[in-house]
Amino acid sequence: MLVFIRTIFFWITVFSSLLFLVPFLFTLQSHPKAIHWIEQRWGRLLLFSAGVKTEIQGMEKIDPSRSYIIMANHQSYFDIFLLLFSPVLIRWMAKKELFKIPVFGSILRWIGAIEVDRENKSKAYFSIKQAVDKIRNGSTVLIFPEGTRSTAGELLPFNKGGFSLAILSGAPILPITIKGSRKIMAKGSYRVFPGSATLSVHAPVETAGLTLKDRAQLQEKIKEIFQNDLKDPSSLQMHS
Repeated sequence: MLVFIRTIFFWITVFSSLLFLVPFLFTLQSHPKAIHWIEQRWGRLLLFSAGVKTEIQGMEKIDPSRSYIIMANHQSYFDIFLLLFSPVLIRWMAKKELFKIPVFGSILRWIGAIEVDRENKSKAYFSIKQAVDKIRNGSTVLIFPEGTRSTAGELLPFNKGGFSLAILSGAPILPITIKGSRKIMAKGSYRVFPGSATLSVHAPVETAGLTLKDRAQLQEKIKEIFQNDLKDPSSLQMHS
């Protein structure tokens, strides 16, 4: 019963706050710093309404003056709310289906999200080019290299696109391991369980000087970082 009440409270907070924020996001499209300020505080509000406590390790490894390609493992929709902590404004790369959702799709466009069509190679290439331009103009881009949420908590195979983007842009990859989000909101469920989550920021991996021939090696290096940090079996537990 308590979980049901918490879930209702959380989603009411999400949608009511969005209704309040939409006009501001629309008028602030050309003011990224203001959008970032709003995103951070919105994220805190949602974590509070969900009854979620977070521990962030390694924040000192983020240099706010640099642009990054943030790569995070993906276990839950809740990962998105957890990553709003970032001290740098994130440009999200999101699958095209999300842009078709009424209101939410408009919000994604207003905050500068990049639409990704994984079924169309030419459009996928355009998305990478668009992301490269944003990075070179000072933006940080977020990618879930698995491309989808893990059902059992295991690390899924990585897609190549994010690593091509890293090499073409020359931006460092900033790996962030998320633990605990699957216990808060499992894949296929919108129920919210109060709890805690840990985000571990790893040292940036430089890509300057690499070519696409180095992509597989870079991909394996990043994957190893995640695998080593996810060996803790407690991170795979979940509610029944």
